[in-house]
Amino acid sequence: MDLRFNVISADDHVQETPDLWTQRLSKEKWGDNIPHVAKQPDGSERWVINGEVQEQSALAATGALFESRHHQPTAWKDVPKASYDPQERLKAMDQDGIDIQVLYPTVCGVSGEVLGAIKDPALQEACVQAYNNWLLETWGDGNDGRFVPQCIVPLTSIEAATKEAERAVKKGHKGVIMSPVPWHVNPELPHIHLPEWDSLWAKVRDLGVPICWHSGSVARSIVEIYDKYTPARARAFDSVRQPLGITQLVGMFMLSGFGERLPDVKVVFGTTTLNWITFQLELCDHEWERSMLIKDGVLTKPSEVFHRQCYVTTWFDTAGLSNRAYIGLDNILWQSEFPRETSTFPRSAETIKKNFEGISEPDRGMILHGNAGRLYGIS
Repeated sequence: MDLRFNVISADDHVQETPDLWTQRLSKEKWGDNIPHVAKQPDGSERWVINGEVQEQSALAATGALFESRHHQPTAWKDVPKASYDPQERLKAMDQDGIDIQVLYPTVCGVSGEVLGAIKDPALQEACVQAYNNWLLETWGDGNDGRFVPQCIVPLTSIEAATKEAERAVKKGHKGVIMSPVPWHVNPELPHIHLPEWDSLWAKVRDLGVPICWHSGSVARSIVEIYDKYTPARARAFDSVRQPLGITQLVGMFMLSGFGERLPDVKVVFGTTTLNWITFQLELCDHEWERSMLIKDGVLTKPSEVFHRQCYVTTWFDTAGLSNRAYIGLDNILWQSEFPRETSTFPRSAETIKKNFEGISEPDRGMILHGNAGRLYGIS
């Protein structure tokens, strides 16, 4: 397709609608365990998943669409349509100078971890399938190819995750999103870098799509929010801490031996920023050499594994772009993080102009659209 703005945002979010699951799942079979929106005693509306009110998450993560970035709507009627209606989203993208958005979930958990915590395996798998089907039906065909759908997978078993990844990608999904620490969600699952998962990675590789791990989905790996913070300060700190949680996961991936067994699986670390990547690459290489990990089966230098297989994202940050050659021009994707409060919307074009000042057109083109276009098969 022709790009008007030469910008592909590699990490944006859809807002799931209240009828997504209630229309697709049997009320007779699962009752109020079906994810739905319900009014609470204080008059607010909240998501209820598996019979539990989701107190720790907003009804809708749409801060970029309000004058106050920290505003959270408490009733569905107040949720901006651009977060859940593709036609309204396309208008916002044209306003912001974005050609294509690669889509991640919200209510499901940014890596699907909220649905992955549903205890009933049959219900969890039905909820995951319903989301994946809805995403294709609503955001797929009929939108001029401007949305790139990515599926989530159930965390009931490795076999179930593999089966759903294959089903969803064959139906049209372009990436596979999952929790980077599935054993945190389901204690019966093994560590993600053990060979037991290789059947899933091999299937994803054969399907020709990336595995996507989004920051902020691993609550146990980041510092808790101080309970005496004001709401605005709490939200600001939450936005600061989420990308930092992914730093450990990148290091874990590069030192795990994953890349030795599966050198052609592509991995996207979403909503990362760039500024810390150089440090992490140097630190992992140093430890690889110092600890002589080659004797322990980690044969490839961590930075080589990263450059061969990994992608990270930039949006508001500028310092990391000065190290783009060391990080790897082929390894950087741009994102707007729409419609979340940390998004560059509605000033993405202005932000890009400022952040990419002095960067050559070839380098700029690779980061803003070329790398994502190749990764997701966008012609």
